[in-house]
Amino acid sequence: MSAPDTTETGVVEYAPSTAANHSERRLLAAAERYGLVVLLAVVIIVFSLLPKSAPIFATHANIINIMGGEVTLCIVAIAFTLPLMVGQLDLSVASIAGLASVATTAAMSHFDAPLPVAIMVALGAGLLVGMINGYLIAILGLDAIIVTLAGMTLMGGSVQWYTKGLSINTGISRALTDFGSLQWFSIPRITFLLIVVAALSWYLIEKTPFGRYLRMIGSNRSAARLVGLPVERLTFLVFTLTGALAGLAGLLLTARSGGANPLDGPGLLLPGLAAVYLGATTIQPGRFNILGTILGVFFVAIVVSGLTLSGVPSFVEQLFNGGALLLAVGLSRGLGQARGNNGAIGA
Repeated sequence: MSAPDTTETGVVEYAPSTAANHSERRLLAAAERYGLVVLLAVVIIVFSLLPKSAPIFATHANIINIMGGEVTLCIVAIAFTLPLMVGQLDLSVASIAGLASVATTAAMSHFDAPLPVAIMVALGAGLLVGMINGYLIAILGLDAIIVTLAGMTLMGGSVQWYTKGLSINTGISRALTDFGSLQWFSIPRITFLLIVVAALSWYLIEKTPFGRYLRMIGSNRSAARLVGLPVERLTFLVFTLTGALAGLAGLLLTARSGGANPLDGPGLLLPGLAAVYLGATTIQPGRFNILGTILGVFFVAIVVSGLTLSGVPSFVEQLFNGGALLLAVGLSRGLGQARGNNGAIGA
């Protein structure tokens, strides 16, 4: 950077190169923060103009379908985001959602439970698994990936055993399915719940000491412990909250589909992680953040919708999710390392 020059009047003037460098840095920072937003806008324009996808892509029906269809994935992705903020990866989130979906559906279909009880079953199942994960990981100090991978496998097997691999589609509360399928003011009802959950999660992470503590633990666990933060207790709370959010996602799976499919929950694992890591490349580059996560969900959903309407084979969705996850992990880690913030972008 050029040194400042002092004029005869005593006014300090900077060389033109200094201002140019400053403008370059601001432009680069803006590109990092909003690059995915711009890319999403370009994708929308392209699919709105392509001959094969244009007749349907930009219609109200397709927009509503995307908005309503991605609410559950958004909540699963938010649940994935919280443990990653403290440097832990919870692979069981999607399976918890699947377990909660089966539990709440079975409560209504097999045991004639009223809707309030079924809701408590879904949230309670998620909360219980989250607390078990938190105890094993935070209190006993077991490896998060091993614990949650084992839990994911156990829950998957239990769900398959209970359902015998078949969907449960009878005896579901009409009020619950209406909430999942109908609209208010031409907007899917469950989208309003997503707005509430996202707003509360964003406020908790960005505007409260709890969120700052999570960032500190994710950046440097040992330093956080040295300054007096209750690292184990906070980590336990994070996994408990993650389980509760996954339980809510399971309830919405049932509300949206009108039943419980044993494969629906685990199917959210890869797209959820892809969205979270894509979100870490935008809004707050190099850091996991709630708004970025939601943007990542809808970016993936809109691209997949456009590809599907363009006649691309269905297996391309899996290829895209896998490729997006790999690319996003690389980008988010690179951005985090550039800022000396490794703990915020990986377990």
